[in-house]
Amino acid sequence: MCKRNVYVKWKWKHKCHVLFLYVKTGRTGRQERAVRRTRVEKYQRMVFDRIEKAVALWKDKGDVPEVELYRFFHNLKGTAGTVGMQKIHDLAEVQMRELREQSGRVCTPSEWQRLLAPLLPYVQESTVLMEAVEEAAVQEADQKDTPLLLVIDDDVEFVTYMKDMLEENGYQALIAMTGEKGVELYYEFTPRLIILDYYLPDGDGVHLLSQMIEKAKQEFTPVVMLSAYAETMERIRAYELGAMDFISKPVNRELFFPFLKNRLAMQERVWNSSLEDELTGVKNRKYITQELASLNGSVERGEIECYSLVLCDLDYFKKVNDTYGHVAGDKALRYFAQTAESVCRPGDTVSRYGGEEFVLLLPGADEEAAADVTERLRETLSAAHVPGVEELHLRFSAGIRETRTEKHDRELLEEADQALYAAKRAGRNQTVLYRPDMEKVRELSTVHVIVIDDDPIVREMLRQYWMRRSTIGQRPLAFHAFEDGAAFLEADWFQEEDYYFLLVDGMMPKVDGIEVLREVRKGYPKDRILVSMLTARSGEQEVARALQTGADDYMLKPFRVREVAARMERLIERVF
Repeated sequence: MCKRNVYVKWKWKHKCHVLFLYVKTGRTGRQERAVRRTRVEKYQRMVFDRIEKAVALWKDKGDVPEVELYRFFHNLKGTAGTVGMQKIHDLAEVQMRELREQSGRVCTPSEWQRLLAPLLPYVQESTVLMEAVEEAAVQEADQKDTPLLLVIDDDVEFVTYMKDMLEENGYQALIAMTGEKGVELYYEFTPRLIILDYYLPDGDGVHLLSQMIEKAKQEFTPVVMLSAYAETMERIRAYELGAMDFISKPVNRELFFPFLKNRLAMQERVWNSSLEDELTGVKNRKYITQELASLNGSVERGEIECYSLVLCDLDYFKKVNDTYGHVAGDKALRYFAQTAESVCRPGDTVSRYGGEEFVLLLPGADEEAAADVTERLRETLSAAHVPGVEELHLRFSAGIRETRTEKHDRELLEEADQALYAAKRAGRNQTVLYRPDMEKVRELSTVHVIVIDDDPIVREMLRQYWMRRSTIGQRPLAFHAFEDGAAFLEADWFQEEDYYFLLVDGMMPKVDGIEVLREVRKGYPKDRILVSMLTARSGEQEVARALQTGADDYMLKPFRVREVAARMERLIERVF
């Protein structure tokens, strides 16, 4: 891979200092600058065109509804800031303050012309305002190394402040304003650390802590309690339940980040030293790698003739969580692990590979013997329900890979995975033996990135970025864009086997983003759809409204396309 060198140069233009960030790639510096400038000019020209079209339209109409003017300046603010037109962004923000979002009033020509007047000199000059360089120069951090934290607090100003502060310092933050949403995000995203307020509107933080603490202890997830008022007894109660720390509000920024780094480093050390999955009690993924190396050595030395790897995946496990709850889902995982150990032979091992996938390593077993073990497991599970959940019977699909030669662990797991996929494609709840003529590329469910925004510039910028990608999170990628909420809701967009990330503008004509979010959450499965609200409004109440309606995340305009895309990809990889 070629290295890219980055250097910075300051220039002056229109009495504003301009930061150009040059990235050396295969092109020359002059070619890079030309390509970058052409792309920025294209988007900025689209902004000017929009202003001109609005003026022409309103001249024909005469009177213009105040809500239409508000929407115009709202969109202009977000887009102009995104494409580097800071002066226009600032002007739009000022004019928005004179307008009301919810209004039945109509503005006369003299009123709307006064509001538009500060923008017209820029349009008439057709000047490209190079106050910021387009987003492609933004360097992406290693997405998988970005720690994900969960903040649970009903104070919207506090959670938005914490989210901004954490993300400015290299962390990714999810926020929840109720305990119920906090539990949902905890199970769905598996954050590295939880920051939990002691007092919440749907029950105090200690009650919520009691729901999460077993899983948090099993996965070594630090839970940090926060409160502005808690006395000694409250602190004692939190510590007794299992909170790792108790911090008083207001948060001391200088102390907070060394504290976070310390707790995450401790968590990493615990993870690295453990070979056991704490939730189920069986071995973990790290053990699988070590044991495969040991089995390869035994085959090479002639101590065993062969061994088999069985990769098992619980069928429709996400529906288990949705139907019976996450606590029942954890019980199901433990029950599967315990049952698998009970049917295995002496010397066999059961490990949790990740999520609802398990690996059985069977020394000396050929594929026929491995199939016998697998079918004993299937029969045992079908004969009984999960303890404590009478209606729940577990089914699983399995792929078996036998080997008689030394084999790299990654290759062995990939081949077992191909057999597992064949079992699922054939109808699930069955076992398939690996054969060399199987498909080498597993057909994965597609991830659909859907942008719903009435701003054509935002849609085009995101389309330009995502159309250059063919995969996301190792899955096939498809990009779609809709010009408003009504067009999206009328479309036949959902396929049951695929996954979706919806980036929805909060303010649109006809059907706004909140209504889109409400309809999506009401009519479609949550486990296959992530929703992030995109808005130019910085008011915390708008953020709260989106989160309370069911948004998983929110992003503010103006934005950098690569930063938004990187955040989307991190969320997709953690959930899908």
